Amino acid sequence: MALIPVPDESRRVIREARQKLGLSQGALEKACRLGKTYVWYVESGKAQSTDPAQLTRLLKALHRQAERAEAPAKLKASLLKVLNAVEKQKKTDRKGIEARNLDLLRNLARTYAP
Repeated sequence: MALIPVPDESRRVIREARQKLGLSQGALEKACRLGKTYVWYVESGKAQSTDPAQLTRLLKALHRQAERAEAPAKLKASLLKVLNAVEKQKKTDRKGIEARNLDLLRNLARTYAP
């Protein structure tokens, strides 16, 4: 699957949520079953883009923690906003891939048509 960009606002939401929930980067990575340093790369901006499945796991884990901790509604809403943006990006990427595949099939059909 294609990588998706991680906007600065999303990075800020992830970092603030993790800190407000009292989670270390390592604890969050372990909860999400992500590689060591993944959270650091996302939060710091060293990873300008990332795999949408991994980012989705990270956001869902943060949201679950926020629910358990009875975090403020604003924090949970911010996480959901970022999660919805990632899900939307995944759908857009899928549609783009499907359209490119369809174009390739049409070109092949024209090339090999009798």
